Amino acid sequence: MIKKRITALSISVVLCLGAVAAYADDDVRVYVNGERAGDRVILSDDRTYIPLRAVAEAMGAEVVWDEASRSVFVSFTEDDAVSKIVETVSPSVVAIVGNYTGTSGEAAKYNNSTAHGTGVIYKSNGYIVTNAHVVDEIINTTVVLHDGSSFAGEVLFSDKTADLAIVKINKIGLKPITMANKEDIVSGRTAIAIGTPISLSMRNTVTKGIVSGSAVSTDGSYYKLIQTDAAINPGNSGGPLLNSKGELIGINSSGYVGWGIENISFAIPVDTVKYAIAQYEANGRIIRPEFNITLEQSWEADIGLPTNKGITVKASSNPALITGDVISAVNGIAVHSIIDWNEALKDSYNGSSVKVTYMRGGETAEAEIYG
Repeated sequence: MIKKRITALSISVVLCLGAVAAYADDDVRVYVNGERAGDRVILSDDRTYIPLRAVAEAMGAEVVWDEASRSVFVSFTEDDAVSKIVETVSPSVVAIVGNYTGTSGEAAKYNNSTAHGTGVIYKSNGYIVTNAHVVDEIINTTVVLHDGSSFAGEVLFSDKTADLAIVKINKIGLKPITMANKEDIVSGRTAIAIGTPISLSMRNTVTKGIVSGSAVSTDGSYYKLIQTDAAINPGNSGGPLLNSKGELIGINSSGYVGWGIENISFAIPVDTVKYAIAQYEANGRIIRPEFNITLEQSWEADIGLPTNKGITVKASSNPALITGDVISAVNGIAVHSIIDWNEALKDSYNGSSVKVTYMRGGETAEAEIYG
């Protein structure tokens, strides 16, 4: 246990702030990892002071006051941090259950008439994001909140390509998840998964690992994925993958199973989640352009090797491009694979056209194509 000793002298400095230019300000709020820490704030000389206990406990630390020695002991471990994250985020995590109507998938394997997954509250008035494969083959959708209360769910949007869906329940005052930025997804950092694996009795259970890869692809993936060694089991789909701040970095979606394969799971990155939500709110669906071209990537890209090669137009009925053109960039974003192409369109397509840079006959050219 790490102990930090704070003497009576250091405490008395804070107590004496009232003798200098200091004043309490009830309008100032201090947040630690998204949680408000204490309700008494003192401002002094461009500095903000709040009770030590409020900050330490908001970070998951244990604070002990020893009267005999007039000392404060602050104890903090990684376990404290993870448990605090789980406590803070769990109210934003739900279970999603319904009657299974399909003939394939996990529910069919277990010959079960119900199927379930996980979801994440992203708006306080009942909007939940999950995987498309969680809701696409169920009816009578029910959402179970952290406290065990349940509500009928309506599937407002589902996109199989992105494997994301939005479910709405008639409930306000919910706690929305805090979303991280794309730049916060870094290989080697802590990754925490919360979900409902195997059984509804395991609601909001936790696994922990690291971000194994921040932008990987698999056979059949349309966009880039996060790879993690945090265990993702049937039922975890649609749940949050979190960083050490308790922020959403991805939506858990799948994992590899088989002999000789261990701890390889995947999540849909938060930037794709934000994109899908924004597209739904603007258009009711994800709008993907059709440029009337067929693309082919290099053999290096096919097997996952790094390459500087572009992607080749295999067939075209687009007036700006012909068979054999090699596209190297979309709206200034370099593309070396089909997934690069999809990601570039996700990040830069304006709903009308894109500018492609390509090589034809040994010369580089640009064209604007519409879709």
